[in-house]
Amino acid sequence: MHFLYPSFLFALFLIAIPVIIHLFNFRRYKKIVFSDIRFLKSLVEQNKKQQSIKQWLLLLCRIFAITFLVFAFAQPFIPNQGLPESRGNYWVSVYVDNSFSMLGNSKEGTLLEVAKGKAKDIVEAYGNKDQFQLLTNDFEGKHQRFLNKKDFLQALEELEVSPIHRDLNEIKKRQVSLGSQQGESNGQLYWISDFQKNMQAAQWENDSNTSVFIVPVQSELQQNVWIDSAWMLDPIVRLGKQNKIKVRIKNQSETAFENQALVLKVDGVQKAIQTVSCLPGQSTEVLINLTLSDFNWHGLTLTITDYPIVFDDAYFLSVRAKEFANVLLLNDETEIKSFKNVFAVDPFYHLKISSFGQINFEEFSKQSLIILNEPSQIGSGLSAELLKYVKAGGQLLFIPNPAPSDLTSIRQFGAEMGFALNQLNRQTTQLAKIESKDPLFANVFSKVPDLANLPSCNEWWQLEGAALRVLLELNNNQILLAKIKRGEGQCYISSSSFNSRVNGLCKHALFVPIMLNMPLQGGTKQFASFTFGQQSPFQFEANNTQKIFTLQMGKINHLFEAKISGNIAYAQLNGHLNVAGVYDLLEAKQNIAKLAFNYSRSESYQGWMDLSTLEKEQNAQVLNKDTKLLKAKVEKEMQGTHFWKWALAFALVFLLLEMLILKWMK
Repeated sequence: MHFLYPSFLFALFLIAIPVIIHLFNFRRYKKIVFSDIRFLKSLVEQNKKQQSIKQWLLLLCRIFAITFLVFAFAQPFIPNQGLPESRGNYWVSVYVDNSFSMLGNSKEGTLLEVAKGKAKDIVEAYGNKDQFQLLTNDFEGKHQRFLNKKDFLQALEELEVSPIHRDLNEIKKRQVSLGSQQGESNGQLYWISDFQKNMQAAQWENDSNTSVFIVPVQSELQQNVWIDSAWMLDPIVRLGKQNKIKVRIKNQSETAFENQALVLKVDGVQKAIQTVSCLPGQSTEVLINLTLSDFNWHGLTLTITDYPIVFDDAYFLSVRAKEFANVLLLNDETEIKSFKNVFAVDPFYHLKISSFGQINFEEFSKQSLIILNEPSQIGSGLSAELLKYVKAGGQLLFIPNPAPSDLTSIRQFGAEMGFALNQLNRQTTQLAKIESKDPLFANVFSKVPDLANLPSCNEWWQLEGAALRVLLELNNNQILLAKIKRGEGQCYISSSSFNSRVNGLCKHALFVPIMLNMPLQGGTKQFASFTFGQQSPFQFEANNTQKIFTLQMGKINHLFEAKISGNIAYAQLNGHLNVAGVYDLLEAKQNIAKLAFNYSRSESYQGWMDLSTLEKEQNAQVLNKDTKLLKAKVEKEMQGTHFWKWALAFALVFLLLEMLILKWMK
C-alpha cells in the first residue's frame, strides 16, 4: 500500500481529540433529592453499563471516521506491477495520428476529434508539474519540445489533418529521442491512432523507465472508394488527337460503386465524363479521352464522389501537347532512304542525320529516338552516353553492321545494354511471329491474319539475352527485333541490317508503324504527376542553368532550389508543400510549366493492425476504448489501483453510525 500524498498522514494526530473527549467526560450532573432510592439502585447500574458501551462505540466511530478521512486526502493506492513505485514527475509523449484516414467516422464523430478528446483525457490524468510532448505526422520543430499542460491542450485544439503518413518505428524513435533528454525520469509513450496495416512496426525493447500505451480509435465500417492512380496511356501527348488517360479506381466497401461519374476537368472546365462501376473489394481501370487544341500546359483534375473519406477522390495531372518528336540518326555510309521516307510522312517528326565522327552528346537528352545505324565500332564514351540516355527514359534503336571493324567494342556495348551479338548467319528465312500486344504495335493490328504476307531476311545475327522481349521472330525461332528495358528507357535491337538487299522489313507496310511508334514510347519524358511523401522528390524539364524556381497555386508560393543534369531539373519538397493540386512552375517570374502533386494513397486502405500482436511486440498496454472511462483507466495504469473513494465512503459511514448511536442509544 502506498500513498499519493503521504504528508496528509500527519493529520492522524487528530485522533487524539475524540480520545481526550472520551477520557475526560466534562458533563455536569444535577443533584436530585429523593426520599428513598432503594428502588432506583438496579436501574442506575444498568444505565451506567449502557452509557459505557455507547461511549466506546462513539469513540471508535470517531476514530475510524477521522482515520479514513485522512486516508482519503492522502489517497492510498497499490501500484501496478512493472511500473515505478515512486510517483515523481513524468514526461509524457502523446502521438495523435492526424493522417487522412482519421477523417473516418465513428459514433462519437470523426476519428481525429475522438483522438483529440482521448489525448485531452490522458493529459488531465497527470499532474501540473509533468511535461508533455504533442507529436503528429508533421514532425514539425515545435513538436520536438516539452509543453506544460495548458500549452499542450492549446496545441491540441489547433491540430489539423495532414497528408503525411508515418510508421510506428519513426514515431517511437522521435518520442524516445526527446525523452532521452530527461535522464532517468519516468517516461510514458501514448499512440492514439486507427492503427492501419501500413503503420509497420518492428519489435522494440522498451527502456525500464519508459512505458508504451496503445489507444485505438477505429471507424465502424471499412468503406472507401478512391482514384488510386491515373496516367497518360501514350508517353507523348499529340495535338488534336484523342489522347487517352487510364484511371485506376479501387473500392474497399461493402457495397458496389455502380454507374458513378468520373469527371475530367481541364483548367477547371469540365471536358469529359465517364460512367464507372466497381465491385466491393475490387479495382477497375477505365479510359477517358483528352483532346488538346494548343501547345500550352494544362492542369487536369479527375474526380469521383464518395464519402466520408474524400481526400483521395481527386487526382491531378499536368500535360502539354508535344510540338514535335526529335529523331537522331547516327550513320556513316549506309543506306538511309527508308528512314527519310518514313519520317517524312508526318511533320510531327524531325529527323536529324549525323555521322559517327560528329556526335554532339548534349543533344541526346532532347531526342525522342536515337537510331544507331550499323556502327563499325562503338567507343567507350559513346557507349556510356547512350546507356545514360536510355536509363533517363530515352529510346534507342541498334542496327548491327554485318562487317564491323571492331566487333569487340560492339559486343562490349551489347553486354552493357544486356544483349549478346553472337554469330552472323546468311540464310534466307521469313518473319513468322509478331508480338502484337506490345505497345510498339498499339493500334496497328486488330488481329494478325494467319496467312499474312510477312517479310523475309537473308542475313542476321544470332541475338541472346535473358531480359530480351522478342517483338519479331523468324520461322527458325531466331530473333529479328527485340527490346530490353534499362532504367526508364528501352533499347530496341535488330538482328539484321535495314538494308533492303538483306532485309525485306524496310520495304514492308509493317516498317512504317514500327518506326513511327518508337519515338512515342519515350523520348524526353513528360512528368504528369508526383506524390507527396517524406521527401517528395520531383523533376521537370529545364532549359538553362537557372537553379532557383517557384511553385505557385493560388496564395501558395514555394521557392526552391533544383539540381540540373542535362535538361532535367531535380528537386525535393521536404514537407514544405502539403496541398494537392496543379502548381504553376515559375522561373524568374515567368511561367514555364505546370506540375501536379497528389496525396499518397497509403491512407486510402482501411485495414487495421492486430492490436494484440502489436501489444506483445512492443511490450505495450492497450487502454480502454471508451472515452468516458479513459481518464480513470490512465490513472489506474499510471498510479495503480486507488482507494481514496473507498476511504471517503468509510469515513461517511462511520459518521452516519455516530449519528445513529447518538439518536437511538439513550
